[in-house]
Amino acid sequence: MEYTIHLFHAGGIVMYPLVLFMVAACTILFERIRMYRKIDRELQQLSDNIDAGRNSNSWAALEQTVKNSDDALSKFVSPIVDSVYSVEGLENRLHDVVGYMDERLKRGLNWLSMMVTMAPLLGLLGTVVGMIRSFAAVGGDIGAPTVITGGVSEALIATATGLSVAIVALAIHSWCTSKVNYDIAKLEQKLGSILDLYIRSQR
Repeated sequence: MEYTIHLFHAGGIVMYPLVLFMVAACTILFERIRMYRKIDRELQQLSDNIDAGRNSNSWAALEQTVKNSDDALSKFVSPIVDSVYSVEGLENRLHDVVGYMDERLKRGLNWLSMMVTMAPLLGLLGTVVGMIRSFAAVGGDIGAPTVITGGVSEALIATATGLSVAIVALAIHSWCTSKVNYDIAKLEQKLGSILDLYIRSQR
């Protein structure tokens, strides 16, 4: 523990924002996991509602099951299926559903993208500042190389930390992006089923 504290202080002032970035990245990860689990349940509920309407081949059955659901996605879809007046109107409103879910799924990902870019830059800044301080401490005395090498090795801690934070943030961002793409594709498929059911009900 003491060694970790020593490394933290040796890395310089940039270690503070880097630690904050790491904490923020982990917080976003846990929040996204919780949200994605909730959205998975909502997508499953919507799928069950659509299947109920398709099995009965009734638009009214779909309206009723969606209206009786109390999750956020169903509450957003309910006014759409309740007030549809044409195929084109329904299609346009279903695009709004995709936009609504896209915003929920991507919330916080811009911060992760910023961390991926900024963390290595902060680490590099810490290294440069540390090297400047090391050379300044020598004061031109080339007879003390250990002062330089020791200072440089400590300054590199900032770069290593910055790269570590960026790698963690990038991994989280990549996983979240993959999950967003999967859920959006799944949602679009289900919304297509709603459109098909409405078209069949008008025949």
